[in-house]
Amino acid sequence: MKWESYSYSISDVCDWADDERLELSPDFQRSEVWTQAAQIMLIDTILKGMPIPTIYIKSFVKNDKTYRIVFDGQQRLMAILKFIRDELPLKKPYQGEYSNMKYSELPESVHDDFSRYKIDINEIFNPLDEEIRDLYSRINKYTVQLNKQELRKADFPGDFISLAEKISENSFFDSSKIFSVRQRRRMLDVEFIEELLTIVLEGVQDKKDYLDNICEKYIVLDDMECVEQKFLGAIHDISIIFDLDTFPIHNTRFKQKSDFYTLFACVLLLRETGKLQIGNLDKVRNELRDMNESIGPQSDQDEYREYAIRCLSDFNSAANRNWRLEFMRKRMAVFYEG
Repeated sequence: MKWESYSYSISDVCDWADDERLELSPDFQRSEVWTQAAQIMLIDTILKGMPIPTIYIKSFVKNDKTYRIVFDGQQRLMAILKFIRDELPLKKPYQGEYSNMKYSELPESVHDDFSRYKIDINEIFNPLDEEIRDLYSRINKYTVQLNKQELRKADFPGDFISLAEKISENSFFDSSKIFSVRQRRRMLDVEFIEELLTIVLEGVQDKKDYLDNICEKYIVLDDMECVEQKFLGAIHDISIIFDLDTFPIHNTRFKQKSDFYTLFACVLLLRETGKLQIGNLDKVRNELRDMNESIGPQSDQDEYREYAIRCLSDFNSAANRNWRLEFMRKRMAVFYEG
């Protein structure tokens, strides 16, 4: 196979599409999966004159005209064409002087710059289908796939994710050992902080599917300082209860995600109407020690056994999260007073 590298303008790509000489969906290519936010951020990248990844195309001649089939880069070109056709207005997460505008509403100078923007394209003439499939497999095999949180950071830059990243650096999370090095490297610590922040904003939620919507909804977070203070207030109480010297949380089950989610939600709820009574610290620690030692699938106490089961089976469903929250609230409320 012989590859040629070219830089084609967006206007060239539009001409191919208008003349029906550009195919975007070969049978081995994935279907369109980009969110609208991801498409908008790609357009924002182009408007700022920043480079986008290389696109791979195979070409062939028919009736003296060149036809092109995209086998890697389909979603990028789809987003560009949708924008040009006024099907993709610059809504959130875009933040700039052209907010909410369609392509046709932009200044002529912006049209000119956008049309002239160069896309790097690797092109091969008339290859065998097996060769293309092999290359497509290699491209994807040796590319590290972004996880959902890494995609959110790209798709929804703004206040909510920035706050989650800031909080994730709090020293409490280092000392508690809730996150492994690998989890931090792949931003899974930030993802979990986002789940906890969502409790502050909208209460206990079902699974993680809501996070995309939350990240988009709170790109601009008007009361960010208040939300941060509520979050850190709950963390402050937890750090007092789980004293590093006498009762470190990393030696208990409460460092586990499902248990910590429950603990955080409980403390956050109790702080709304009361204050942790320092004189009760020994009692609250004894209660949590008892929970730590007694909770388990084989426990002889029905509620402790059920709590353990609800931490294992569908543990992040709203039903199980709320059940665990009420279980803990009943045992912790006595240690908070108005």
